Amino acid sequence: MYDKKLRVATVSPKIYVGNPTKNGDEIINILESIKSDNINVIVFPELCLTGCTCGDLFFHKTLIEACELALVRIIEYSKPYSYHIIIGAPLNDGKKLYNAAFHIYKGQIVQVVSKRNLSNTEQRWFSTGYNSSIDMYDYNILIGDDFYSDKYPTDLVINIAATPALVTAYDKHRNFVNKFTADRNCAYIYSSAGPNESTTDYVYSGSCLIADNGKIIAEGKRFSFDSEITIAEVSLGNPNKDISPIKIEKYVEKNQINPFIPSNKDDLSKRCEEIIEIQCTGLAKRMLHIHCNKLVLGISGGLDSTHALLVAVESMKKLNIPLENLICITMPGFGTTDLTYTNACSLVKSLGATLIEINIKNACLQHFKDIGHNVDIHDVTYENTQARERTQILMDYANKIGALVVGTGDLSELALGWCTYNGDHMSMYGVNGSVPKTLMRHLVRYIADNSDQNVSKILYSVIDTPVSPELLPLDKNGKMVQKTENTIGPYDVHDYFIYHFIRHHKSPAELLKMSVNTFKGTYSEEELRDWLGIFIKRFFNNQFKRSCIPDGVAVGTVSLSPRGAFIMPSDAYSDEWLKF
Repeated sequence: MYDKKLRVATVSPKIYVGNPTKNGDEIINILESIKSDNINVIVFPELCLTGCTCGDLFFHKTLIEACELALVRIIEYSKPYSYHIIIGAPLNDGKKLYNAAFHIYKGQIVQVVSKRNLSNTEQRWFSTGYNSSIDMYDYNILIGDDFYSDKYPTDLVINIAATPALVTAYDKHRNFVNKFTADRNCAYIYSSAGPNESTTDYVYSGSCLIADNGKIIAEGKRFSFDSEITIAEVSLGNPNKDISPIKIEKYVEKNQINPFIPSNKDDLSKRCEEIIEIQCTGLAKRMLHIHCNKLVLGISGGLDSTHALLVAVESMKKLNIPLENLICITMPGFGTTDLTYTNACSLVKSLGATLIEINIKNACLQHFKDIGHNVDIHDVTYENTQARERTQILMDYANKIGALVVGTGDLSELALGWCTYNGDHMSMYGVNGSVPKTLMRHLVRYIADNSDQNVSKILYSVIDTPVSPELLPLDKNGKMVQKTENTIGPYDVHDYFIYHFIRHHKSPAELLKMSVNTFKGTYSEEELRDWLGIFIKRFFNNQFKRSCIPDGVAVGTVSLSPRGAFIMPSDAYSDEWLKF
């Protein structure tokens, strides 16, 4: 038998990054809304008074002083009430800044616990302090991030967090919570930052959990832009508690051909659903923040722009914005085929977005004339002129109607530098920047499988179309002559290299050995060696493009954002990596 029942609440509040005054108002409104619910403990996320994504704004006393005033108002508000409040906010002790959890009760700060396990990025702003346990309701309660300690029996763990939403992370956390609370016979309250945090590179889902003795008993709604409150009753004080070390099994990844893609069909569907939700939430948050209700998108009939269009549609629906506000511009050029043109136009119309056609041929011919380029020389100037003309149209049209330009380029193209600098390389928000090409097909297929027959037919056609920038003239039969994989090698191989090079830091020699084993019977060692050389050279030589890419949401553990996900000099030599 457990000795005591506690009624607890975990909250993911609607927050305003960098505005503690408004955040304090929202938190007080939440406290007011539950004052009659007999709550014993209410938990708010990490750094929710400021927003966890403030970055170097944490260095500014303007932010810290405003946060202190907001915290005082919350403390004053709590005087008449008997619930314990756990809330995340920065703490300035006059010398250092800490990422802290404040325990407030009846108008007093009972305890302050500073976060100990800081990431390398967090250490730029915060110092490490200490974690400790206290007695609350005569039971031992841990507030902090030292969950693995077996030095004392814990009846209740309170975890306030600000964890980006990455595919599979939520399920892994749920599994951890179930095992942890079962092994320790304890209760667990988890509150995490929500999607109103900045989406420069990451989306925050606002996941909230309440667990009790091996079972999650309540979960909050994820990816909601409104404040979400989750309430449940937990049990404390198991007299037969047996403390044993927690063993966390290390996940070993299989050396599969497509490391970005789950082999299990149900897992793949679930992953596709979650990735699309993360992408849509990131784009929707950016639109909300800049008060934008219109999007501009270049649509080619290719895989990447098709998926970006599908994400844009779902983002508009999430915000209840009419789809006619999604402006899709198709810009036929010298290499546009009838197939891709027809697919692009038909898809836009089928989805209910607005279609505009602007042929770029005459503009490019005039530009060739202006710079003295021979139109019969089909070199990089010939190709990039078209890409930059299209980007200019998108940017200028967006300015004209007060819209946001959605980027379509993917992770594989960024890794290989397969994009035109200041052409398709540039946008106002990139939704596909951390999605590899091999996964892109499955995302589009997932939507196709769950769409009406007309849309599905178009999407399946897009999936079956060879990847091409369509920048070179068609042959005499009007057929595509430019196929990307004929030039740089197959994307399944490059995505394999990308995954293990970025995620596991494998050397080229290791990559070659692994790939020969993985692709045995499909590609020869000579082919793989050639493509690995292409990958390494292009990866190093094109870092300058990645150093200035637009904001874009990360969906998984492999990202090339220069803002912390992958940091590399633009002028590094690849010589040592080519010795394999």
